[in-house]
Amino acid sequence: MAECPLRGEEVTDHPDRLWAWDKFVYLDEKQRAWLPLTIEIEDRLRVLLRQEDILLGNPMTPSQIGPSLLPILWQLYPDGRYRSSDSSFWRLVYHIKASVFLPGIH
Repeated sequence: MAECPLRGEEVTDHPDRLWAWDKFVYLDEKQRAWLPLTIEIEDRLRVLLRQEDILLGNPMTPSQIGPSLLPILWQLYPDGRYRSSDSSFWRLVYHIKASVFLPGIH
């Protein structure tokens, strides 16, 4: 696994599955929330998944989430790639957990 380049973040284990919980939140099999950051570079979609401890609202259905560049579900395959709900394959390099630090707040 690559060393995470951002301060206050740690590399976490790859989740087995990620389900869309709402428009900008995925949930894994351990009920951890993952927030995607989508970046398009040279006509290729890159996604940074950041695990954060957040309060979850009610789950949304795929029709409530609406059209998205990201799939509703990712499932980890033995070769380290993820297969999405649209049958495409994604390679996730690493996952990070963000530790939010706000100055003056303890």
